[in-house]
Amino acid sequence: MNIHERIEAFWAGERPDQIPFTIYQNEWRHTQDDPAWEAMYKAGLGVTWHISPFRTEGKNAEYDHTTEEKNGVIVSRQVIKTPLGDIWQTWTNGWQDKFLLKTAADYRVMTEIIRNTTVIPHYESVARTFKKIMPHGVGMLSIGRTPLQTILVDYAGIENFSLHLVDFEEEVRELYNALLQLFRQKVEITAKAPGRFVSNLENFTAESLGPQRFEEFLLPVYQECFPVMQDTGKIVGCHYDGRTANCREQIARAPIDLIESLTEPNEGDLNLDEARAAWPDKLFWCNIRVGDYQLPPSQLRDKVLSLVERGSIDGRCLAFEVSEQYPANWRDSLPVVLDALNETRISG
Repeated sequence: MNIHERIEAFWAGERPDQIPFTIYQNEWRHTQDDPAWEAMYKAGLGVTWHISPFRTEGKNAEYDHTTEEKNGVIVSRQVIKTPLGDIWQTWTNGWQDKFLLKTAADYRVMTEIIRNTTVIPHYESVARTFKKIMPHGVGMLSIGRTPLQTILVDYAGIENFSLHLVDFEEEVRELYNALLQLFRQKVEITAKAPGRFVSNLENFTAESLGPQRFEEFLLPVYQECFPVMQDTGKIVGCHYDGRTANCREQIARAPIDLIESLTEPNEGDLNLDEARAAWPDKLFWCNIRVGDYQLPPSQLRDKVLSLVERGSIDGRCLAFEVSEQYPANWRDSLPVVLDALNETRISG
């Protein structure tokens, strides 16, 4: 099997000839011209690409972006200007330090922006990109985040979100409802797009929300929207790159086909055998802890094979990936992982 055949078998819950291993395009792109990758492709490594099947168009909003450097510090600032008012965000040396939503008025401005946004299919771009990234690239349809995660991760930031949910509850819910209408449009378009796997890039971690808010804000969206895509043959996966233990029961009831970016402690908080016990019917696309890449080769090999034993179901329902920061010693450590996974190969 090649990487595409292995991934298709994994998505279908079938047994690939060996456990697949991939790396996110945005992690790989910095060194993509390094010749060291070629041997890894031959050993089975794939590169995953997030491809949007739609584009958005807005009205009554003007976007202004500036960047300046002072004393070696690069500060970027984006201002969104609307008839209702302006909102802004900043980054310092690439790290976001100020988010768009800081006041109740900011929420009202963003709600108006979302209400004036439409979603348009972009299927031709999907087909072109799928063809362009061959033979090692694996295309994933990217639907973005669900409404509450969009507010938490993209608009307010994790530190201020919980305060806003109390202080500006009415405004938060108004924006949530506007985003839900937009997300429904994205779902309908994605359901009809070419491609098999849909990536819901939630960036969820349970301590930022908790089971009660998961039950209120996330689970109903999953239950309403994911079956729309699944009914057209799509596999829907959620990027849960943080802690999940205190929401494990809610996640079990969610119509999520695949948990993606799942990582053992201390980065996450469930071992793979615990995760498999909690979610016996879900596919796992797992990270290896970044610190484990620093282990001696024999120990890294043993670690990988232990993850396979504890996370797979007779070699099914498990793949590995690099979806967060890849290790500094990637030229040496990633081939060790690929060699270990080659040991999982079955003949035929």
